[in-house]
Amino acid sequence: MDWLRPLLLMFYAPARGMALVRDRAPLGQAALLAVLLQVAHALVAQWRELAGLAARYGAWAAVGVLFSSAGSVLLVALVYVPVSILLVNLFERRGSLGLVLRQEYGAAASTTLYALAAASLATLPLAYFDQTTGLSTSVRDSLLALNETLRQVSPNGPNDEEARALWAGLGALMPRAALALVIQPLMLFSLWALAAVREVFRVAWWKSLLVVVPSLLVMFLASPLLYVFSTLLASPFLVLLVFFLLRSYIGEAQRTQRARASFRQNLEAATLNPADASAHYNLGLLHQQRREYEEARARFLRAVEIDPEEADAHYQLGRIARAEGRLAEAITHFGEVVSRDDSHAQHEVWREVGATYLDAGQFADARDALERFLARRQSDPEALYLMGRAAAGLGDQRGAREWMQRCVEAVRTAPAYKYRADKRWLNEAQQFLRTQAGAETR
Repeated sequence: MDWLRPLLLMFYAPARGMALVRDRAPLGQAALLAVLLQVAHALVAQWRELAGLAARYGAWAAVGVLFSSAGSVLLVALVYVPVSILLVNLFERRGSLGLVLRQEYGAAASTTLYALAAASLATLPLAYFDQTTGLSTSVRDSLLALNETLRQVSPNGPNDEEARALWAGLGALMPRAALALVIQPLMLFSLWALAAVREVFRVAWWKSLLVVVPSLLVMFLASPLLYVFSTLLASPFLVLLVFFLLRSYIGEAQRTQRARASFRQNLEAATLNPADASAHYNLGLLHQQRREYEEARARFLRAVEIDPEEADAHYQLGRIARAEGRLAEAITHFGEVVSRDDSHAQHEVWREVGATYLDAGQFADARDALERFLARRQSDPEALYLMGRAAAGLGDQRGAREWMQRCVEAVRTAPAYKYRADKRWLNEAQQFLRTQAGAETR
């Protein structure tokens, strides 16, 4: 893939650019591009200082810029990206942190490093403007002058002349200080980072903001590690030691990313076959996993169009329709599944039917569907919780309490791996029981 294409897309179609990086840009390519553009930005933004260092230290000045830029990239990759994945997982509960890191680190790191590269590229002309006009130098001098003015203010407070001088100094400083901040890549990086989080994890903009801001704060607090990273990169022995320690983790992240990209490309190629419904179905599952529901729905509909007997596609169409509140459409698709195989997905189609009727307020129909599911899988926590809600909707408070208690017991006696997956239903059932107990005491 052309390295520059997703980078250029970020300037006029950032969502498409991030999606392209997420699906196809290797992590190593993204890291190299970020380092190169960080070096370019440092050379433009600090060329006066670097010219003096080059005269004194020769080629070592350029090596220092390279190590410093690589250290910045490492800070983003090793601090910002894991923290952002942790925060997304807290919001979305996608699994254990280790599992989500293995699954999403490659895509998250690639998009984030492309965001850093785009920010570095965008601020190159601004950095040149800063150097030619001396903007940062004037801001620094103004801050020193303002500080000196504050030191001369009398302990009893400024007089009229001193107050006018302070306000005049602040008025002259603020616009230039704001412009000096915009020149820094971090400001633009935060905007592209929002798009990266949204495209990789398919979360709302406000959740992306709640992920990016704390992650940037943690990265800022961890900025002293820049010195550690720069020192590490200056020592070949330490670089090799860290490489061998992290090789398996980095290799696994890259393999996962390559495997997902290859699988997607193969599926897209397979969809060219007009008779291959399974390719459209599998590609729809990828979109559904990423919460790209419109794309997933289109793929599943195409699979059903090719093969009307494709029960799996009807099942997923029903789940999407239910998630989007189109309950009648969801029941229609689940009905297509049941007419072909009433034990589809280990009978889970009946649980989905029951949940849909429950959302529609049809509690008797929900109870009937859930009874059919529980006749086969008696200790499923989600179905037990839904059955409790159906009983409550029918006015059977005692029965609702019994179903919720069975849900709690099913989760507590589950194996450890299953407990983590079903803990949500434990919390929901306990909350229901507490609410019911509170209502009875009043």
